[in-house]
Amino acid sequence: MAGSKTLGIDDSSGFQFAKEMLNGDVTAAINFDRIQKNSDGEYIIFEYLLCDEGQMVNPYTSHPRRYWHKNKRKFISLCEVASDLEATLYLVNYAKKGTTHEDKILLMQVLEWDVDGVVTKDTRMTRSEFSEWFRDQNEACL
Repeated sequence: MAGSKTLGIDDSSGFQFAKEMLNGDVTAAINFDRIQKNSDGEYIIFEYLLCDEGQMVNPYTSHPRRYWHKNKRKFISLCEVASDLEATLYLVNYAKKGTTHEDKILLMQVLEWDVDGVVTKDTRMTRSEFSEWFRDQNEACL
């Protein structure tokens, strides 16, 4: 599509710049992993949640409820923005390619939320299944 491009080099320089400028202060912001708008005008927000190999959980067994006490501000902020935009919010558990659990992806659509946690509709996928679904979502937004 004209006006669009393929993804290129990962640019974390903006994150590094904000970190430098905050000089160790606690942040009031959250970073969005991905936001897109489909042809119906609906926003879709994706938050990618890496399950590191050193953790006791894998992408299928991890869930924000397990560590809500540590990171609830991030999830509440994501949910508030999704609500304000009337957006669909997807949380995506994944593991890095080349690791034991690389072929486990958990797609969680946030259905409800409050200060105590989120209720999600969970779909277990393989990496190729998620890629196909994700590409369809992307295509719907071009």
